[in-house]
Amino acid sequence: MARTSKEETRKKLRDALVAEVVENGISSVNIARIVERAKVSAGTVYVHFENKDDMLRQVYMELKAELHACITQARTQSDSARLVREMWFGMFRFVRGRPLDFLFLDYASAAKILLPEQQAIADAYSEEITTLLRRGVDDGTLANLDPGLISLLLVAPAMQLARNAVLSGQPIPETLIEQAFDQVWLSIANH
Repeated sequence: MARTSKEETRKKLRDALVAEVVENGISSVNIARIVERAKVSAGTVYVHFENKDDMLRQVYMELKAELHACITQARTQSDSARLVREMWFGMFRFVRGRPLDFLFLDYASAAKILLPEQQAIADAYSEEITTLLRRGVDDGTLANLDPGLISLLLVAPAMQLARNAVLSGQPIPETLIEQAFDQVWLSIANH
């Protein structure tokens, strides 16, 4: 039987942690259940992470970077309306393909688990998105709203759709994503 690579083992641990947090909450996470879910030995965790808190923080930062990359993939798009649309659908590619990861990010963010230097990186991701949205406000494409509010109006429906997808075990239909964007656009576009 082929040995599992270090990267595959780490991914198993990451997926097990995400599932554990989504099902039971961050405060209930324990290494024994993660090891059991990942089907690895207990010592394997410590090859990849210092402890449970380090695991939570590292996995959060990895997933946050991956989500941010999906959202900002079109950052060089000069047409602000197209940029916002591509940011929305980039977010949904992540949400549709990885709803548990999306919920993990939501739960972990609310739990304030990051060290100051990690929080600074997460804040820089948010600031980049704010800057992209501010560009749309400045060029008149988006309503003259605070970019933080615009971001909230974009993210809140995504969170609700992601939660519903996870709870129902059903993928989010493309038509629903399109309809939701069209309605969100009405709330953020400069009319």
